[in-house]
Amino acid sequence: MKRTLARPLFLVLEGIDGAGKTTQASRLAARIEREGVAVVRLVEPTSGPIGQEIRRRAREGPPMAPEEELRLFLEDRRSNVRENVLPALERKAAIVQDRSFLSTVAYQGARPALAKSPLDLIALHEAMPKPDAILLLDLDVETGLARVARRGKGDAFEERTYLERVLANFRSLVGDVGGTRVRKIDAARSPEDVAASVWSVVEPLLRERLA
Repeated sequence: MKRTLARPLFLVLEGIDGAGKTTQASRLAARIEREGVAVVRLVEPTSGPIGQEIRRRAREGPPMAPEEELRLFLEDRRSNVRENVLPALERKAAIVQDRSFLSTVAYQGARPALAKSPLDLIALHEAMPKPDAILLLDLDVETGLARVARRGKGDAFEERTYLERVLANFRSLVGDVGGTRVRKIDAARSPEDVAASVWSVVEPLLRERLA
């Protein structure tokens, strides 16, 4: 049975590389769909031209200067908002997205050469739609890197000292950020236990919106 939301639901999963965002976003989307609600599944960087260039540069180089990196992430996010997020919000859909502005605050905020504070980076997103909830999958860097190694992937973002700064930034953002509630979830547990914790946050938000 198809069910309609009285208002849209915008959910974002965040965390360092290896935290399980893709796994949990897929599980969450499937769980919402079992409630009869259509889900728009999104990811940043996107699969568009700018997102593809970000991934290529991270994989193959040459390394991006911090200002260039920030510019490309912002351009890709604006494209995602324009082409995907806003249309989904307008039709009162449920959105489950892997990464959003919090990643920029955490990752680009960990680039010393950028010389921008978290508040500066949050301010760059003031005109963009805010998620109803951000679920931070909290995982230590050593475990995250081990997971990345097991899946046979690695890129310029996955450097231990850098990721330690990124993780510290993420943890400092738990609470209210730019009008969005950031909830921390222990991602060191089994995927099933993490999914249960994610659903305990999302289910009340979904129930509020079911017509």
